[in-house]
Amino acid sequence: MAKAMATVHGAVSLVNAIATHKGATLGIELKVDAIIETSPGKGIFIQSENKSLSSRLINKTIEKILSKKEIEENRIDVTLNSEIPTGYGLKSSSAISSAIALACAKIFKPKLTDKQILLAGVDASLESKVSITGAYDDACSCYYGGFNVTDNLKKSRIHSERAPANLIAVIFIPKNRKRGNLKNLKILSDVFNGAWELAKKQSIGMQ
Repeated sequence: MAKAMATVHGAVSLVNAIATHKGATLGIELKVDAIIETSPGKGIFIQSENKSLSSRLINKTIEKILSKKEIEENRIDVTLNSEIPTGYGLKSSSAISSAIALACAKIFKPKLTDKQILLAGVDASLESKVSITGAYDDACSCYYGGFNVTDNLKKSRIHSERAPANLIAVIFIPKNRKRGNLKNLKILSDVFNGAWELAKKQSIGMQ
């Protein structure tokens, strides 16, 4: 039997990556706690107050860290406690997949690098279809915190820095979670690319 906990925070988009697969994000204080407990038996059992949570994402993330043999030989209990509202662009899926990957790695793969743990969550997000781009930009700010500029296709962090300690984000949560067709953002790809280039060059600590 083993038990591990991981805490990962949410984030907000500064430059959405859907248009060009290049994004910029900023970590926020809202967090997810993931507790993984193993015991003799078989199966993945999820406990969470959030009923809209994607169990497919959780299962896929666990499959990215554990071998088939490890999954077959262990009962895995997952307990999630999240402060991040889902469906509002606060990167709850990236935070959840990263927290679960990190907690699983602590038990089964303690030698994995941060990037390997991060990519497990990114790949799980793509395969479970909770993300269009794999959300590498989102995952970086959830996992590392601070300000991150990424190339999602190359799964590369182009620029990163700590956010100023006095920076405050005011987040408005609308009553309606309905979104338009996000793929239409590609129509403005030139605008998004320009914003990404600016984010890459501009320090968040500067006005």
